[in-house]
Amino acid sequence: MNKTKEKIFNAAIDIISQKGFYKSTMDEIADKAGVAKGTLYYHFNSKDDILIFLIDEGLSLLKSQILEKINHMKNSAEKLREIIVVQSNFLFKYKDFVLILLSQLWGKEEIQNSFREKIYDYLKIIEDIIDEGIEEKLIEKCDKKLLSSAFFGMISSLIIFQFRNNDVIDPEHIADSVIEYTFNGIHYRDKSL
Repeated sequence: MNKTKEKIFNAAIDIISQKGFYKSTMDEIADKAGVAKGTLYYHFNSKDDILIFLIDEGLSLLKSQILEKINHMKNSAEKLREIIVVQSNFLFKYKDFVLILLSQLWGKEEIQNSFREKIYDYLKIIEDIIDEGIEEKLIEKCDKKLLSSAFFGMISSLIIFQFRNNDVIDPEHIADSVIEYTFNGIHYRDKSL
C-alpha cells in the first residue's frame, strides 16, 4: 500500500469507526488524511470504494500475518492457538477496523454479501486446520464451518471484553484459555482426583 493510500486507510478507519459509515463524508476522510479531495477521488470513486478497500486491506493483512506464523507449524492444535494469538493481537492493534468490519457484516445488500464472502475466505484457513486436526486425531469429527465461525466470533468478541474491563488483554493467555476450553470443555472436573 503506498503512503497516500495508507493515510486514507487510517483516516477512513478513524472517521468511520467514530461516526459510522453513513454519517461519514469523503470531505472528512480527505481532511483527516491530509490529502486534497481530488487526490481522494483519484484513488476512490466513492465512499463505498473506500469501505471495500478497508475491508480488503484489513482482512488481507490478517490472513498474511496468520499464514506467515503457521506456515511451518506441524501440529493443528499449535496452529489454532497461533491463529488466536495473531487474531487477538490484530484485533487490539486495529480495533477500529474490526468494529467497522463487524458492523458491515449485517444486511442483505450486495456489498455486505461480498464482505461475508471475504470473512468466509478467512474462515477457510481455520476449517483446513480443523480438517488437519481430525486427520491427526487431535480433534473429533465436527461441523468445521460452525467451529471456525465460533473461533472467529470468540476472538472478535474480545474487543467487547476489553472495552468492558478497560484493560490490556494478553493474547497468549487468551489463546491458552480458548484452546483449553475448546479441547477440554467447560464442564466441571474434580482436579484433585
